Order: sequence, then structure tokens, then C-alpha cells
Amino acid sequence: ESLVSDFVNKLQVDGGFNLGGLGGLPFVGISGMGAFVHHCPDKGKIFIMFGPHVGVSNDGTVGKIERIGQKALSTSCGAGIGAYKAIMGSASDEEKAFLGTKDFQEEYIIAKLRDRLEPIKGQPSSNETVTFVTNKMYDLVWEMLRSEINAYTTKASFWDETTEVTLLGGIVINRGHGDGVPGGEDYYQPLMLKSLTKDGESDIYGDVFGDFPALAAPHRNAKYV
Repeated sequence: ESLVSDFVNKLQVDGGFNLGGLGGLPFVGISGMGAFVHHCPDKGKIFIMFGPHVGVSNDGTVGKIERIGQKALSTSCGAGIGAYKAIMGSASDEEKAFLGTKDFQEEYIIAKLRDRLEPIKGQPSSNETVTFVTNKMYDLVWEMLRSEINAYTTKASFWDETTEVTLLGGIVINRGHGDGVPGGEDYYQPLMLKSLTKDGESDIYGDVFGDFPALAAPHRNAKYV
């Protein structure tokens, strides 16, 4: 899995390998991806679920969530929204103090998001702008993951040991679980489902999820190679 390193996204999966860092980006790099793919059983299959997350509070605010043991609303995803604030110039002095060589994952996200957020510069923060940021975070996760796994699947010898790689991309939607708030159901909005074999790539999203939603169309059309 390459999901956000936040306890609200903890998957209880036996044999899982965590690729994700801040924002869900697979910051393990090519070396970490290599460790993962080489742990696959002989003639086995690999399944990777990936994507960023975003909170939706009990009152419907996108980018906020009630956390267990906390009365105040908490930001979710902190890395994505923190980068958004830094780019828009609205980050606090305390938030800015964490940026630099000691926070390289967040610095990377800021650098990669900067140009992508041009369409919403000057707009006040809202459910719509946070949703826009979340979708751009998904793009960052996909691009990094594609680059890393390409380093292995483009080698003919890779397919001597692995028969299939399935990529499920989407956005985790966390609901409130805070003090006095009924535990909300978390959701996963799938945007991509691809099967890779030695013979090529197949879009199997429609077979599993149908044609809904329309917002998945550009992600389904994104080429793996």
C-alpha cells in the first residue's frame, strides 16, 4: 500500500508492505519498491493500493476531521493542506519553522504542487479548493509510484517471477471519530484500476466499478508507461 502515514488510514492486512509517507507518496523510492517486489512469492501477484486522504468533518468541512481523544477539529491531510498553505502564503510562523532540510518530504510536496495550484491562487480556502488540492495530491502519488514500479516492470526478467501487478488508485475519505462524535464510516473513492502483465496493460476499472464516477475518467486514461 502507498497510503498516507496517518493512523486513521491503518490497514489491517497480513503481509502488507507500507510504501507511503506524507501525502501517501511512496517515499521509499526505487530501493524500497525493489524490496517490496522482490518479496513477492515465486510466480505470484502484486497488488498495490495507493492514494492520498482527506477528512470530512461531522459538519461537512472538507479537510477537517474529528480525531479520537481530541475536542478540536484536526486537519486532514495535514501534509497536503500544509503545502497548500505554504504555497498560498497563509502558513503560520510555527508551520514555516518546520520547513527545510529536516522536513524533506513536505518540501518535495510543496515544490511539486506549486505550479499545479496556479488555478486556485487568490481564492479563499473552501471545500472546493481543498478538494482541488486533494486531487492534485493524487496525481503526485500516481506519478511517483509509476516511476518507481516502472524501474522493475520494464525489465523482461521481472515477469519471470511475477505474473501480474494490479494498481488500485483512489482517495481515502476519513470521517469523524472524535469526542462525542459517532464513529463515521471511512470511504475509498477509486479512480484507477489497472492490471499489468508481461503482455501489457489493461484498464479493468469498468469491470469492477462500472462507469461511475465520471471524475475517474481522466485517471483511468492515464497511461502506466
